[in-house]
Amino acid sequence: MAKKLGLEDARMIVDCMLTEADKRGIKFAAAVVDAGGDLIHLARMDGASALNARMSYNKAYTATKWQMDTRVLKTRLFDMSLGDERREITWFCDPLYTPVWGGIVLRDADGAMLGALGQSGGTYQQDEEIGQIAAKLFHGG
Repeated sequence: MAKKLGLEDARMIVDCMLTEADKRGIKFAAAVVDAGGDLIHLARMDGASALNARMSYNKAYTATKWQMDTRVLKTRLFDMSLGDERREITWFCDPLYTPVWGGIVLRDADGAMLGALGQSGGTYQQDEEIGQIAAKLFHGG
């Protein structure tokens, strides 16, 4: 596995997600960002919307900025047991933050964050499942 996330890895990850979406008949967009949240590669299938493209990037961006998968972030932000300690995402003043399933952090073998992937087009469960398949491929599984 690479110590730096580059275009070759990003294309492989995005291609994996689009292939998995196509197998399921889902019109999809997928993105990979570097550790700073900057876009490396994004692709949108024919028939997928511009919103799908924006959401795929925003999920990956959010995962890097919070340094955690957005599935975990969603649970953390919307945990009703936190009461007054709960925060709405707008409280953090970044309109790109997207705390919904599908932003998955990509790490090296030592746990350092290399970047993240994001995708959009299916249900939240489908997005997460397809993202996990691509993350597993990236990590050598």
